[in-house]
Amino acid sequence: MTTEPRQHGRRSPGSTLLKVAVTIALYVAVFYKVDIRKFWDTLQHASLGWVALAAVCYAAGQWTSAWRWWLLLEPVRLSVSYLRMVAFYFVGMFFNIFLPTIVGGDAVKAVLLARETGAPARAAMSVFMERNVGLLALFVIAATAAAFAPPVSLMGLPVSTLVWLLFAAFLAVNVIIFTPKAYQLVDRIVAMTPLAGLRLRATSLYDAVVPYRRAARPLAASLALSFVFQGVVILVVFLNANALSQPVPLSTLAVFVPLISLAGMLPISVNGLGVRDALYVLLFGRVGVDGPVAAVMAFLYFAVTLAASLPGGIVYMLQRGPIRQAVADEGTDASGGRS
Repeated sequence: MTTEPRQHGRRSPGSTLLKVAVTIALYVAVFYKVDIRKFWDTLQHASLGWVALAAVCYAAGQWTSAWRWWLLLEPVRLSVSYLRMVAFYFVGMFFNIFLPTIVGGDAVKAVLLARETGAPARAAMSVFMERNVGLLALFVIAATAAAFAPPVSLMGLPVSTLVWLLFAAFLAVNVIIFTPKAYQLVDRIVAMTPLAGLRLRATSLYDAVVPYRRAARPLAASLALSFVFQGVVILVVFLNANALSQPVPLSTLAVFVPLISLAGMLPISVNGLGVRDALYVLLFGRVGVDGPVAAVMAFLYFAVTLAASLPGGIVYMLQRGPIRQAVADEGTDASGGRS
């Protein structure tokens, strides 16, 4: 099999320390506003049955996401069994939770698939497109729900307007990278600006979508699965709210949960911790949810994802071959070299 060149990414210790500092600062801000004793009391009275059901639903959602990723292998001519992809997905999820400052879940998935197939470039393409399709479903749900949710503003800007602005930006980026003429035009314009240094990254995105331009069937199927998964995520938050006997309209959840998910993807804190908690308190507080209850909802969501990721740790520990070696290699690359 012909192998493709592998690209390594490195993260500086300073970046990791900054993320840790931001995470701590956000938690200090959250618990400055939230009464810790009320938080603890609310947590103690949470119904574990609802939380356990949420964890089962979230884990099932990961099988759906792995199916989505598996479908996106066909356009890049990669062949891996579905169960193998499920294993990769859970291992990536595990490392995204437990070692977020060394390697991200997407990076782990790309490396595992690259080791399996000997095609790192095409493996990375599939991971990018899996994330991209998931974002499309997330935005569609949020934009649709915004028309029915109670009006809420952040710093004077209606949340519905914020959703549509982000959705428009996402669509604009995809139109550019999926349309050769549009991409060439924008590339020429950017080359004449101080943003010229971003052209290399933009080229990598453009190259990633090339195999998918004529792959309507797998894209449509993966998009349908993305809607299912986003629905599962919203259901998980709904179940956590039920565990606290806190009624929240589904239309409100369908707007807030995607926004919180998007914010959690920003590389400004450790695994989105602190960012999600602050947004739970801020957003749900706008619809009458007490700060301690909103903070516990955020904690329960993290606990659910933590529990659902444990199978990935088990798969990793049981593997003595390619999976463990691939993750070990990626970890040393991301940390800046081998010790």
